Amino acid sequence: MSRRPEKEASEPVRPEGPTRRLVLGGGALPVFTTLQRGAPSDDIAAEVCEKWLANEAEQEQLIRRWQQIETRVYRTLNWAKLAPEEREQYPENQEMDRLNERILKLSDENAVLLSSLPTLAATSSRGVGRKLAVAMIRVCPDENEEAHLLIGSILRDYLALHGEQ
Repeated sequence: MSRRPEKEASEPVRPEGPTRRLVLGGGALPVFTTLQRGAPSDDIAAEVCEKWLANEAEQEQLIRRWQQIETRVYRTLNWAKLAPEEREQYPENQEMDRLNERILKLSDENAVLLSSLPTLAATSSRGVGRKLAVAMIRVCPDENEEAHLLIGSILRDYLALHGEQ
């Protein structure tokens, strides 16, 4: 196992900006979460997927914010060497706790939504497209790049053929 050079040891492991997973899998989130939001639908699968996609997008934003705060406190407050009681004195700790609570709530909600999706039949091209978008995000490219790319390809082909409805 290789180690990071000493010079880079204090640099954040993850660069600022969108994650690889977000770029590859969730880059289409704004498209899927903004179209027909709030519009009445007969396609329950589409609505469930849109809720899942919106939660996923919010979770990604919250995670990035949490990471920004964590990076700052590690650099400026020597966070790693502070005792838990000392950390409690800083407002950053409370903000990180609030962010974490919301992230966990969204994660739990998405787990329930995701477990319901296999039983819901999509009744429109919108529903099929949303289900593919969820699948593309859930199949992490780091774990199964071929499947992730295949689902992305199917989604692009499907949208090219059927578009948004």
